[in-house]
Amino acid sequence: MKPFQYYEPETLEDACLLLSKFGKEARILAGGTDLLVQMRKGSLTPGHVINIKKIKDVDFIRQNSDGYRLGALATISEIAAHDGLEKTFPIMVSSARSIGSAQIRNLATLGGNVCNASPSADMSPGLMVLEANLKVVGPSNSRVLPIADFLVGPGRVDLGEGEMVSEVIVPFPPENTKMIYYKLGPRKAMDCAVVSVAVAISLNGVTGQCERARIALGAVAPTPIRVREAEKLVEGRGVEEISLVQIAEAVRHGIAPITDVRGSAEYRYDTAATLTVRAVQTLIGLY
Repeated sequence: MKPFQYYEPETLEDACLLLSKFGKEARILAGGTDLLVQMRKGSLTPGHVINIKKIKDVDFIRQNSDGYRLGALATISEIAAHDGLEKTFPIMVSSARSIGSAQIRNLATLGGNVCNASPSADMSPGLMVLEANLKVVGPSNSRVLPIADFLVGPGRVDLGEGEMVSEVIVPFPPENTKMIYYKLGPRKAMDCAVVSVAVAISLNGVTGQCERARIALGAVAPTPIRVREAEKLVEGRGVEEISLVQIAEAVRHGIAPITDVRGSAEYRYDTAATLTVRAVQTLIGLY
């Protein structure tokens, strides 16, 4: 491993100043489950490593009148075991429980999982269908942006000089919203997704009509993505009006998978369509 300078800032402001000072030579260390692996492989060789674990009040999970706010240092294991999140956002909890081993979940953080910007990141599809926003702080200001806009490409995110993610903001879903997360990997646990699917559907409590649909997939494009054409085939329709064949076709047209060691592009096309249809069927009571 290449030698590097190590820092332990105690405030967000100090961390941002260090990031601004060292630019592309700096990397944030949160849980380290991704960064340290890449550094040992030599695929990342930062000259400056900024450990943010000593920064106070960035590891919270809090409910407010609008939803939940989660600090960037909230661990995956804390999310997986949180009763409030399981009741309100079960898709977040199931996504968290699908990640790695217990040891990895104890170290890995929500901010790290999102900011690593892996196409197969487990937390991002669920956060997309929940329409989560990220609070980004810099040396002199802060901003809030949707997670879908934050993820730019494999390993690339919308962070400017000196900026970092401080928290994730998840609004309450509409009433009568059901949600589900499916992940298919080479193994049942401790592996990256070959395809992952997150779906949230809001039903009218009287008519049963599907009033809102959100569908996001992982590992089938350069970033986790919303498949908006498939969503349109569910929204505003009664259960009997929904065409599962058309949904499958919309998914196939909305993704751009590649072939790699975990699976072929053709397999991902078929699996993404099948898992999305299964998720919709389950949520509307047809499966």
